[in-house]
Amino acid sequence: MLYFLILGGAFLTTVLLVMGMHRVVFASRLTVMQRLEAHTADAPQEGQAFSGEIPRSKGLKRDLLNILGLIGRFIPQRVSRHAIQQKLNQAAILMRAEELVGLSFLTAAVVFLLFFLVLGQLLLAIPLGVLSYFLPGLLVNLKKKKRMQALTDQLPEALDIIASGLRAGFSFPQAMAVVSREMQPPIKDEFYRVIWENRMGKTLEEALHNMGERTDSDDLDLFITALLIQKQVGGNLAEVLNNISHTIRERVRIQGEINTLTAQGKMSAIIIISLPIVFALILYFINTEYMMEFFQDIIGQVLLVASVISMILGSIIIRKIIDIDI
Repeated sequence: MLYFLILGGAFLTTVLLVMGMHRVVFASRLTVMQRLEAHTADAPQEGQAFSGEIPRSKGLKRDLLNILGLIGRFIPQRVSRHAIQQKLNQAAILMRAEELVGLSFLTAAVVFLLFFLVLGQLLLAIPLGVLSYFLPGLLVNLKKKKRMQALTDQLPEALDIIASGLRAGFSFPQAMAVVSREMQPPIKDEFYRVIWENRMGKTLEEALHNMGERTDSDDLDLFITALLIQKQVGGNLAEVLNNISHTIRERVRIQGEINTLTAQGKMSAIIIISLPIVFALILYFINTEYMMEFFQDIIGQVLLVASVISMILGSIIIRKIIDIDI
């Protein structure tokens, strides 16, 4: 126990030392950056930052993000930082791309050291550390998917509001402003961002195109494409929006039916993944010496790694089978 307390204290001391050195070395640059940010920050909506913007926090959180950013800049990436930043914006996570890369590297290092120091097994610690590197990216993808689903669920109501506003004599920007005032995030923030960009000098087409890039939603792309076509060829925009709203609602309904029919496959994937872990924990508490053979013997370590890989491949295959596009 004392060994781990000393190890944790050494780690905390190192982190605080690096943070202190960062403040001393970059003190003048940080002061200039703070002044620039105070005068160049975008106008928030009712005291809130736009989705995808990166307002800098103060104090300890800011220092930690700066350190993660410094780590991320020195790590080569197969995926461009622009793509990572776009994914962060779509998930509405207030981080920079290099900060996410630094967090991934730090997560992998902590997991590797934890398993290596506790179990003393390098062969098991390496694959677990590699898998842990992708954990922050996986969480970003999950949050992005959840946000995109919320946008899809809110979009039909937003289109109905816009169509009703157009029939009442509002212009299209005025009808969008009603959505930005009356509805809840995330669609409230996205529509307000379009209005704000349009007021700042961008054309409505550019602002809508930027919203499509930020959201990466097929339904929003359908809405934007129909709107741009209508502006070129004319027609009854309110009727077009109502038709799109009906199409999106039908797609959501069909997707719900598909989710119901594929629920058994999803449950099978959950059981496949959780059952070996549960039995391993039960056996560990019943007969610890028996289970420790898997961690201490080379054959047991190979079997553990093969089991983890097999569970991951099985879950991916099941997910591909039950993932039906509509």
